[in-house]
Formats: sequence, C-alpha cells, structure tokens
Amino acid sequence: MLLKVKNLKKGYGIQDLFCIDRLTIEEGDRIGLVGLNGAGKSTLLHILYGSEHADEGEINRYCEIAMIEQCQEETEDQQNQDVSPQLLSHMQIKGSACKSGGEKTRQAIAAALSQGSRLLFADEPTTNLDVKGIETLEKMLMGYRGAFVLISHDRYLLDKVCTSIWEIEEGKLRVFPGRYSQWKEQKEREREFAMFEFEQYQQERKRITIAMNQVKNEASQMLKPPKQMGHSEWMLYKGVAREQQKNVQSRGKAMEKRLEKLEVKEKPKELAPVVMRLGMDNPLSGKTAVRIQGLTVQYGKKLVLNEADLTLKANKCTVMMGENGTGKSTLIKKIMEHHPSVYVNPDVKIGYFSQEHETLDVNKTVLENVRADSNLKEHVIRCILANLYLTEQHIHKPVSVLSGGERAKVMLARLMASDVNVLILDEPTNHIDMYTAEALEGLLDKWEGTMLIVTHDRSLAKNAADRLVFLEDGKLETFEGNWEAYEQEKERASKRGDVLQLDKTLLSMKMAELSMRLSKPKKGDNVLKIKEELDQVTEAYYQVNR
Repeated sequence: MLLKVKNLKKGYGIQDLFCIDRLTIEEGDRIGLVGLNGAGKSTLLHILYGSEHADEGEINRYCEIAMIEQCQEETEDQQNQDVSPQLLSHMQIKGSACKSGGEKTRQAIAAALSQGSRLLFADEPTTNLDVKGIETLEKMLMGYRGAFVLISHDRYLLDKVCTSIWEIEEGKLRVFPGRYSQWKEQKEREREFAMFEFEQYQQERKRITIAMNQVKNEASQMLKPPKQMGHSEWMLYKGVAREQQKNVQSRGKAMEKRLEKLEVKEKPKELAPVVMRLGMDNPLSGKTAVRIQGLTVQYGKKLVLNEADLTLKANKCTVMMGENGTGKSTLIKKIMEHHPSVYVNPDVKIGYFSQEHETLDVNKTVLENVRADSNLKEHVIRCILANLYLTEQHIHKPVSVLSGGERAKVMLARLMASDVNVLILDEPTNHIDMYTAEALEGLLDKWEGTMLIVTHDRSLAKNAADRLVFLEDGKLETFEGNWEAYEQEKERASKRGDVLQLDKTLLSMKMAELSMRLSKPKKGDNVLKIKEELDQVTEAYYQVNR
C-alpha cells in the first residue's frame, strides 16, 4: 500500500467540497481522477500530496510522491533538480532561459519522472502540450513503473493509460475499476436504469393517486340518498351507508400511506435534445467551401507555410493538427483575410472561434450575446446553451463575471446559433471540462455545415473528423478518415517495423530511472546489480537507435 485515507473532509466556509470515508492507493494503480470543474479534483490531489490541508481526516503516506503541477512556474528547487538527459531529449526540452508554456509543462513532466518515485500525481499535465507532446507523455505514463493519479480533460489519454477511475460527484468519491470508456458506459447504464426507475415510480404514483381519488369520490357519494329511495327508507339505511363509508375511507387512508411510503425516485439529469438541423439556413452551393493553393507565408527568415494546399469540402469536417508554432493559426488568419492564394465560395458565411473570445460583449448577458447574431427562437438558443452546461443560473449573468471556460462555451453557443454555414474553431475544447467537450461533440454532430477545427484533442478528432490534416515544416499532409482510423494505420505501419519510438521511449525511461538510483542509492539497493542492469538497458537502447 502506498497511501491510505480515512474520513477525509474538505470545505470552504459552510459549503462541503467533498467527504471521503476511505481511500487507498496500491502498488501499480493507474488512476484517472474526473469530475466537473469545481468538484475539488485538484484540491483532493494536493491534500493527498501534502501541499494543502484537509478540515478533517487521516492520511498515511508510505512512499515519496512526485507531483506535476497544473501551473508550471519553476521554483528554485525545480531549476536545480537533476533531470535525466534522456527524458529532456524525449520531451524536446531546450536549455533556453525563457521557456514557452509548453516547454515549462515538458520540463515539469521530465523533473517529476526523473525522481523515480513509487507514486506520481499529475494535475492536467497536457496543458499547453501539442499532440506530439501528449503522445510522448502517454508513452511515458504507460511505461511508468510506479502508481499514478492523473487529472486530465484529455479523454483519449485517460482511456489509454488509466485502469481505474475516481469520480468526484456532488461531494462524494466513487471508485470504478475499469478504463474511462468502460466507466462512461457504466454511467450511461446507470442513467438508463435511473430513468427506468423514475418512470416506474411515476406510473405507480399515478396509479395509486387515481385509485385514491376514485375511493374518495366513492366515499363522498355514500351519504347521499339514492333518487329512488324515500326519506324514511333512507333514514333506516343511513347507518349502514355510514359504516360502508368508513370502510371505503379506510381503504383511502391505506392508499395514502402507500403513497407516502413509496420510495421517491428523482429524474436523472439529462441534456435537452437539440431538435433542429443547425447550420442549414444558408446551405452551400457547390462541393467546395474554401480552397487554398500554393499559400506561402514567411516571417523574417522563418518560412511558416510553404506552397500549402488545402480544400475544405462542403458540409464536411476537417480537423487540422500539428505541433505548437507550426502555423495553424496563421493559416486560419489567411483564410479569414481572403488571402490571394485562398478561394472562398461566394455563399460562405464564416463563424470563427478564437481562443481569445474577443468578439463577445463582456457587458451583455450570456443570452444577449448568443442571440446577437441568431435567427433562432429563444427556446432553441436556451437548448443549445443547456447542452453546453450553461443553465438558467448562467444565462442572465454578464460575460464579464464568467471564467475562461464559461466564456468559451458562450462563444461556441453563439457560433452554433448564428447565421453561418462554415465554422472555423481554434482549439474549441481548451479550458472546458470533458463533460462539456462531449456535449460539444454532440452539437457538432448535429451541425450540418462545413467545419475546420484546429485541435490537440484526439477524442474530438476521433468523433468529429471526416478528414485529418497535419501541418509540419510548412506543408500540409491529408489523411482521409478520423483519428481512430489514423491510429489503426499507424499501428499497421508500426508492425511493419516503420515506427520504433515506443521502444526508444520506454528504454530511455528505464535508463533514466536506473541512472537516478545509481547516483542516489537507497538503503538496501544492490549497486552492482543496478549498474549491470543499466549497462544492459543502455546497450538495448543503442541497438534500437542504430
């Protein structure tokens, strides 16, 4: 056992954040920690790590813990920390003093993995990483010999590397032994069963209520003399009728008690369905929405785009991926500017989602912003907002008080409700939680216009793309299909011996771990055996790299 928790409680003011009766982390655990924004995921991780205090509870730590923080501001200790050269190489970290957000993230990952701890905590380690960086992290976590707890909005990563899921929901923590996709299936089965129970409850309540009202009505009629009965005859019969009424009323009271004892079943929360075809008010004529031919862009000596060609097919979704700084945003900018190398169909009306959300009026409410460019009725707009988890408590707030993630949702809702037929989305799932990202995918699936999506989100590329475009060294390469099909093609290539990167990464990690153990041996370590194993792994590494 690496860590044990009993009766853990944390709150802010009078509001409880979570209460956890018991929790353990064992050797080899690979845990994904999930929950809505604000559920307390990062707080729980920092309490377990020891950098934050709980209100109540007992935590026993039986090993050293390494931590990858969400915000990578290097401390002096981190700057002076020994980091494996192999890991630095694999994470593509250069020795520059001024690091980008992605480089800081890579540095933090390399520093944590170099510690060789038996337990690793990672709080949103994919922040600022491009697809290549995320895939490298994925391989490193798959090859990590210790246990780890991972907080991430990257559903693809969670499904790949985690074998159990912790979910914080309404202040409680549930443990599910299985992968993220299996947990999602289980959640859906639970939702369906809860809906079945709710419908059964509603039917039984309705049946008892109808029967009870009939009995009450029957009882109320019993002391009224029948029309064919005379007064004297009624007076003789009235006592009998009163007894019969008591019996009927007794039946009614029994029904009331049954109704009171009926176990209440709450209706499970579900998103309101979008009942219209979005993006079809102004359908495109022709098969091409946008065509780029021979686009070249150069800033100083840096060639960003080199004779780039790309066609956005009408009513299809193209997902563009590539490393940070390769020119994806530049390409979008040239489309929006109608650069001479860019042909735009005259029928095209573009809706553009930028990461800055600068087109929102911060002084207006959420509902006012979304309605600004929309011909849709208000109930449909509210439905779109609800699908992005912007409920009644949000829609009348001014945008100025919203978080970055909430502003992203407003911008997305505004575009989907607007009078456009082409969506260009630049990192739409940045800053939004996985639940909203999945809801966005559902809306995009109903949106029947043309889309160009720039993203590092492999789940979005899997679920939304008709075609993938990769930007590298100023050139665009196209793959017909989604991310899943692309991965299958890569796997086939790997089996043919074209890709050895996984072996290199795992061997590099092993070398880093053994080097660290050799430089700082612990009590009981067999130094000669560690050195012998390091020599063997080093030889295997160089064999792979020949």
